[in-house]
Amino acid sequence: MKSKRAVIIITLLSFSLLFSLFFINYYTKSLFIKDFKDYEKIEVFEKYNINKEKAYYGNKLKSTRIKYKVDGKVNTKKIGTYKLTYTLVRKKMKVVLKKEVKVVDTTKPIITVEGSFANVCKNGKNSNATIKAEDNYDGDITDKLEVTVEENKVIYKVSDSSGNITKKEVDVIINDNEKPSIVLNGSKNMYVSIGTTYKEQGAVAIDNCDGDITSNIKIEGSVDTTKQGTYEITYKVKDSSENETVIKRTIRVFPRNEASNGMVSGNIIYLTFDDGPGAYTERLLNILSTYNVKATFFVTNSGSDAVIKREYDEGHTVALHSASHNYAQIYSSEEAYMADLIQVQDRVKRITGYEAKIIRFPGGSSNTVSRKYKVGIMSELSVKLEELGFRYFDWTISSGDAGETTSSDRIVQNVTNSVAPGKLNIILMHDIKSYTVDSIERIVQWGLSNGYSFAPLTMDSPVCHQKINN
Repeated sequence: MKSKRAVIIITLLSFSLLFSLFFINYYTKSLFIKDFKDYEKIEVFEKYNINKEKAYYGNKLKSTRIKYKVDGKVNTKKIGTYKLTYTLVRKKMKVVLKKEVKVVDTTKPIITVEGSFANVCKNGKNSNATIKAEDNYDGDITDKLEVTVEENKVIYKVSDSSGNITKKEVDVIINDNEKPSIVLNGSKNMYVSIGTTYKEQGAVAIDNCDGDITSNIKIEGSVDTTKQGTYEITYKVKDSSENETVIKRTIRVFPRNEASNGMVSGNIIYLTFDDGPGAYTERLLNILSTYNVKATFFVTNSGSDAVIKREYDEGHTVALHSASHNYAQIYSSEEAYMADLIQVQDRVKRITGYEAKIIRFPGGSSNTVSRKYKVGIMSELSVKLEELGFRYFDWTISSGDAGETTSSDRIVQNVTNSVAPGKLNIILMHDIKSYTVDSIERIVQWGLSNGYSFAPLTMDSPVCHQKINN
């Protein structure tokens, strides 16, 4: 009897508990988000709305949609884990829910191959084909490509920053018949003065398959700088496929310039410079001093007195050009020209103590621009100056630096192509031009190595007069 009573009591209590739970579950009001997930994973660049959740106040029988606040952001353009906090508030109730959103990249990169695979290097390099690796997240990852070469097959493999791996196999023909290239450091033709030291400048070798193989270069030959002559240095290099390239450098050892100021015979080059001194004249003097070369400077009233003094002290001929170099002024009359000439002559004498008598007309004796200012002025001046004991010199070769070119390479070419043995080689140049000064060392080296001497003009030098046209 007691046992039956106990069963009834327990049964009643169970029903009571179930009813209470049912009542609490269906009638007690709360704040909640339907089907809330505290962790989500999405693909990079996929759209994600942090406000997509639906929040409610109420119970399972009846609820009302409410607004909520979200703290945190999800950047779907950047891989990573982002934390969000959802805060639900209604009357005196408050619920805080937390969520993690992980942005991931599961897309494999793409390898694209275009071109010919008829001649592929042993290491897989191929200059006739284009291989690219691109990833949706990392972009161009071609530099991360791994290349494996098997018999008649190349395997390209690449991995992105998320560890997604792509492989691509390509059937190929392994064959390297392209020679490496050698590029000399410095010039292919070098000039060295007797008694100085030849410094080997080396070369750089690049191969289409092996890359930089400079360390494989073999250099053969030597230069005896105690003896005048022409020497060759040979550079050889082989790639891993035994393709060989050979190039040579020519070195000419030339004697020191020994021309004297009064030298009038032999193969002579007269370097003459107008319109200075200027900003580049001292650099020019340094070059000439290195090779014991003397030149002629037709000076004006511009520039430094100290530079003119240095020209004179170092054995160069300081000659007269014009004080003003103003055509309209100096060619307006014989008197105007002489006044200008005496002015620059006085300057040279004041600086050097030397009375210069060698001159060069602005524009040369053959100029026609003087007709604009006085007809026949050049004919008058050429006679007058000779009567007064002056000697004027024109030129036989123009360097082209007066307007034809601003290239030092072209100036060197103009001069070296025009100079000839047994010819009167008087070169017109301008020391106020930087590109002219840049050309001088090469011209001097060429001249000395080809049997020429360099001398300044003197009163005893061969006459050089152009045809007078006014």
